[in-house]
Amino acid sequence: MKSVVIAGEYPWPVNSGSRMRLETILGGLRRCGPTDLFSIVPGVREDIDPPDDRCGLDRVGVVHYDDRPGTGLAMVGALARRAHPVELSLRDGPTVTRALARFASGRYDLIWYFGVRPWALVGGWDAVPTVLDVVDLEDYKIAARLNLPRPTAQGVGGRLRRVAGRALSTEEVRRWARLQARASARCSATVVCSVLDADRAASGGMTRIEVVPNAYRRVGRALGKEAVGRPPTVLFQGTLRYPPNADAATFLVDEVAPVLRRRIPDVRIRLVGPSTPALARLDDPPRVLVVGRVPDMDAELDRADLVVVPVRFGSGTRLKILEAFAHRIPVVSTTLGAEGLGAEDGVHLLLADTAADLASACVRLLTDTGLRGEMASSAYALFEERFAEDVVEGRVAEVARRFAAAVSAGPGAGPGPGSGAPGC
Repeated sequence: MKSVVIAGEYPWPVNSGSRMRLETILGGLRRCGPTDLFSIVPGVREDIDPPDDRCGLDRVGVVHYDDRPGTGLAMVGALARRAHPVELSLRDGPTVTRALARFASGRYDLIWYFGVRPWALVGGWDAVPTVLDVVDLEDYKIAARLNLPRPTAQGVGGRLRRVAGRALSTEEVRRWARLQARASARCSATVVCSVLDADRAASGGMTRIEVVPNAYRRVGRALGKEAVGRPPTVLFQGTLRYPPNADAATFLVDEVAPVLRRRIPDVRIRLVGPSTPALARLDDPPRVLVVGRVPDMDAELDRADLVVVPVRFGSGTRLKILEAFAHRIPVVSTTLGAEGLGAEDGVHLLLADTAADLASACVRLLTDTGLRGEMASSAYALFEERFAEDVVEGRVAEVARRFAAAVSAGPGAGPGPGSGAPGC
């Protein structure tokens, strides 16, 4: 069985949740046979490391595209094209499709799309059994952001911009929902990362849904510890350029931390991951350190007494929680931050949603040694059972084999409308 993954991501270096998921998908498909990777990434991305030889891929191709939404007349044109979200730039679609045609080699038994964006960019290249891994439910993510409390807009201009922005975001929710449903209908199977997302996908019109959880590697030595350091260290890790993580970091520093310091004055907060200039104001050493990108997370995990995940909007499941579970580091999270994992409040982690409750949960896990140990052990057992990389790779292989065997393009079949599929 030969597969090709057409991804809106490139996995190396593996320093984000989506890249970890992509590497797991590739590992699962390699269990089935030769696998190629064709990555479609924004032109601004510069961190393109050589492929990891351990993945054993046959061929890897990368093409860059301009993912910036149009402005002026281009924006007007995007608004008029109701079939696609405004933020989804398709102007480089023909270039990307030609690059894919040149890259394709031989006949593929399965196409695995990693994200809806690459599916849209290449026009639904689906002449053989096709799996659509939606990665994130974009409509749900935008809708959740719209429900966040926001400060009152200042002035007439500010209020008008707020109304216009909300109207555009509401329209984007509808457009993403339609695009996701249309892509799902064209594919043999639609993959999401949790049962919760499966229910949401089904309610949005997506069909033939399969659950493939996110995963994290098994570690040789867990870095968590029952004893709390002095001073205590709280870690929030992730790509801080990603809006849900940027909002979470701001919420943590501005609203949760002041309450936490009333109980534990010397607590230290470390924000680790690629950041933005806008978040530089959060840097307040030694109380808060915006660390930025690090070459290896192990040093940060070894330093952490607690991982906190104050995420208030988004979709999918958080790899940062699985990372903490694998290393036996206690976790405090918002309900949304931990959704889809099946983790129980008070058993595997502590859940809280207000600044005061998040701070109280952090205090409990920074002061109660017995609770820290019990929770870390339960969380590790959950990780081993459901989310270890080898377990999830087996699930990927099972889904891939089943749909490649059950669905055949047939001798006279060809690509769908608007797509070209040389080599398939």
